[in-house]
Order: sequence, then structure tokens, then C-alpha cells
Amino acid sequence: MTSNKSEIDRRDFLTGRVLPAAEGGARAPERLLYIASAVVTARPENCAAVAARIAEIPGAEVHGIEGSKIVVVLESERSGEIGGRLTEMALMDGVFSANLVFEQIEQLNDHGGGR
Repeated sequence: MTSNKSEIDRRDFLTGRVLPAAEGGARAPERLLYIASAVVTARPENCAAVAARIAEIPGAEVHGIEGSKIVVVLESERSGEIGGRLTEMALMDGVFSANLVFEQIEQLNDHGGGR
């Protein structure tokens, strides 16, 4: 089997990075912002302490605690960091589970000339 450099990478396709380059030049690298929300489940009496530890994780923000659930928003400019942070939360003492609820990718590039 031969490798074809023109093959489309799945991640590039899913994030829209396979769009054709503008005529006469190469495209600037895209800056992306990965945004996700998660629900972390812990014993109700441990939620405040768990939420405080989650809030110390870079790019993590605790939005609320209700009963045994902690709602968290995660942001990163690098693919894969969201999953790593979610795993970090899931492995914390007192945490039963950490589940991704929503994920979105926003383009941060300013292409100028606005439409």
C-alpha cells in the first residue's frame, strides 16, 4: 500500500481545515478554541472540595454544584487537552465519574476584511 500525501486527515476534515487555500498563496495556520462542558459526579458531601480542586485545573471553570453533580466548562487551544483534563478530573479522589456533555470548536483566526 502506498501513501498518498494528498489524502485527507480525518481530524482536519472534521475541523474544517481541508478547505482549499486561497488562490496564489498558502493558508495561514488556523487557531482553534476547543470548548466543552462536563458533569462530574461525586458524593454530595465531597462536592465542594472536588469543585475547588477542579477549579485549579488550567482552562477549567466550575459553573455550579447541585446534589452530587458538578458542572464544569473546559477551554483549550490544543486538541486533546480537553480529554486529558477530563481524565484528570475522573481520577481525583472522591470522584465517581466525569462525563463530557458538549463539545464545540471555534475558529479564532481574524481573516480581516469582514463579511
